[in-house]
Amino acid sequence: TTTGNVIITDKNGNVTKVDKTWTFFKDSKGTMRIMAHHSSLPYVPAVGGVTKEEVLAAQNGWGQALVNIATTYDEKGFDAAKAEAEAVLDGGYGYQIAPVLFKPTLTTGDQVFRTTREGALSYFVGRNPKYPNDGGFALKGWRSWKIENAAIFLNGDTATTTGNVILTDKNGNVTKVDKTWTFLKDEKGNLRIMAHHSSLPYAPPAAITNEEVLAAQQGWGTALVKIATIFDQKGFDAAKAEAEAVIDGAYGYGIAPVLFKPTLTTG
Repeated sequence: TTTGNVIITDKNGNVTKVDKTWTFFKDSKGTMRIMAHHSSLPYVPAVGGVTKEEVLAAQNGWGQALVNIATTYDEKGFDAAKAEAEAVLDGGYGYQIAPVLFKPTLTTGDQVFRTTREGALSYFVGRNPKYPNDGGFALKGWRSWKIENAAIFLNGDTATTTGNVILTDKNGNVTKVDKTWTFLKDEKGNLRIMAHHSSLPYAPPAAITNEEVLAAQQGWGTALVKIATIFDQKGFDAAKAEAEAVIDGAYGYGIAPVLFKPTLTTG
């Protein structure tokens, strides 16, 4: 019985190393025969868990990649930027492992979620007729980024983060997005994005002020007088058109039924 390694090289120079155990038996004619043969690839220990430092590096790598795509587009054109975006997707996302749970910032309708590589690439660079609403998010002149994590959850070979990403374009315009990522450490020790949710921060509607109420009331009064004056000067059709404009501009019939009880209505 033997145990050890067998190292095999093919015609292209590729080397394969296997763990090998044989048991030989000499038969009645003196011929050695293999009676047991165990072969396996060498054991590769599991990659260590994800660290905070690796997460921060991956996040900043994403920001740098976005800037690289935008800069490449400005300096070398669409084809070069598309190639850069493809390299980013293949190197930083996990589409070769499984569908990626990617919800971009600026997607709508039935194409909100981009679980395929093609859909993600279209979001970043556009020009895919299957995704006619994509304008190419990565082509918007980005020049810098900042990561502000609210929290990082480490769990073995995965990590999930939530917080903000702040992007600045070449004109100094700043865009802030809410961002959640889940990273998976692959068999080679590389972090890959397996979930990516991005959205604009919630902006609650501003409270109505007393001044706005008074202005709306005065506007209603002015509109009523204007309708009456037009009727006297130009006739019914012109007054009707003015009234329609007032209703469309000031009442909420386009939103929901309006609770309107006029003064001179009966029955």
